[in-house]
Amino acid sequence: MRAYLERLRRLEPSLEVADLFPPLESELAGYEHLFRGKVLNAGAGHRDISHLLPGTLVNQDIETGLHNENIDVFSPLHEIPFDDGHFDAIICNAVLEHVENPHEVVSEFHRVLRPGGILYLCVPFMQPEHLDPTDFQRYTSDGLATLARDHGFDVSEVTGVHSVYSTLGWIFIEWLRPFPGWKGKLLRWLTYPVIKRKALTSTNHVHSLASSYRLVAVRQG
Repeated sequence: MRAYLERLRRLEPSLEVADLFPPLESELAGYEHLFRGKVLNAGAGHRDISHLLPGTLVNQDIETGLHNENIDVFSPLHEIPFDDGHFDAIICNAVLEHVENPHEVVSEFHRVLRPGGILYLCVPFMQPEHLDPTDFQRYTSDGLATLARDHGFDVSEVTGVHSVYSTLGWIFIEWLRPFPGWKGKLLRWLTYPVIKRKALTSTNHVHSLASSYRLVAVRQG
């Protein structure tokens, strides 16, 4: 009986947030043409996107926290060590929630982008707190657009990212992980695999429940 219970325990679903989201290839699909010339990956993290972009990529991050082995520049986002107008595009994906001074950061993005350069900014909305190493804020679509406009950008679009099941899945993980006893195990067995599968396959998007909002904007002259 003990061996049987141990086998069941090993088969219990793994509650991993990363399993709820499609690969970056899907998230950036249709936007690759924006990333030509010199592209800054601001807050690159541990994901390598160089193979997805037609331009020349510069990976920037801070020395602490999660990041890949190909970081070109270590610096805070409000002090990017490049000249004015150096970059043709900036990608900042799931980073702005972790900075204490988002207005300074977006102002710095404006400085290092050339006039007419592209800002691609993706920021969480309906996501639980996740520290890396801190977590300060969330943005609605209007709030994100206002932030960009306040610092000299013309906003082309603000859209939700990921299906509603990605939103629900992360909430379920935070709820189910500490749920004790046999009821918790049953809930993890019965509910999470279904939501996880739907998160990766469904295109059902609810704007007001977006996991993140994606902003595309152009630097004014």
